[in-house]
Amino acid sequence: MTSGGRPSFEQLRAVAYSLLGDAGDWLRSDWQGRLSPQQAEGRRQALRHIALAKEALNQAATPEVPR
Repeated sequence: MTSGGRPSFEQLRAVAYSLLGDAGDWLRSDWQGRLSPQQAEGRRQALRHIALAKEALNQAATPEVPR
């Protein structure tokens, strides 16, 4: 927490990263019944966007190295 009692960026980033992981796990879980082609494509795209969001959060957490 910050001195003002609010969560720091890193704390919020970590929670967001974890929630994205949970969403990805759920989308990859064993689905009852078959997905239509449109549903399967939507799931594939959602997983791709989750991976991109997690990558962006990782980049935001990495301090820049001075050149």
